[in-house]
Amino acid sequence: MRSPHPLRRAFTLIEMLVVMAVIAILAAILLNLNGLVQAKAARTRADGEIKALSTGCDAYKADNGTYPQSNDTDSLDPRADGNPNDAKYKSASLYLYKQLSGDLNANGRNEPTGTPPEPRAYVTDFFTPARLDGTQGANGALTLVTNIKDPYGNPYGYSTAGLKVEQDFRVDTTKPRATGKGYNPTFDLWSTAAKMTSPSTDPTIVNVWVKNW
Repeated sequence: MRSPHPLRRAFTLIEMLVVMAVIAILAAILLNLNGLVQAKAARTRADGEIKALSTGCDAYKADNGTYPQSNDTDSLDPRADGNPNDAKYKSASLYLYKQLSGDLNANGRNEPTGTPPEPRAYVTDFFTPARLDGTQGANGALTLVTNIKDPYGNPYGYSTAGLKVEQDFRVDTTKPRATGKGYNPTFDLWSTAAKMTSPSTDPTIVNVWVKNW
């Protein structure tokens, strides 16, 4: 007599291990794809921000006759300085922020009616808290800006080392033009894309940066 309830075959240990292995492989693939998507999004965002800041630099030059430049921006050299944790990055990035935002006291806001009045901003609606590093107040607003932050959480690199070379040469054309300083004769603006290696020790590292040259 046939049983009314046919026997059901259970999974063997080997079958369960195979299923678990397949799940683990699929999870690893999804995690890897997610990482690639995030990395691509960060590079796309950095590229867009660099273009916006570069446009601001051009507008600044149109008004002031030169690009934002100080001893800090002359000292940072993308050919030699590749670690965004270096204090040089923050100093140069802060100077660029002040000049393009008009926020000369770096308190997180432009005050054209203040005493003294602050100059115009050359990049409007750009310097949101998400794009800046600094000290936050009780309400979460920035009270002291320290640098412009790239999508990887590091300061943007901003250098006028190449511009300084051209300026020095124009002052005395009898002297040979210095070499190995900066990449552009105007300004260099870049994100290290979270890479901490100095290009002076590993020249290939510059290839993975997001940059304006």
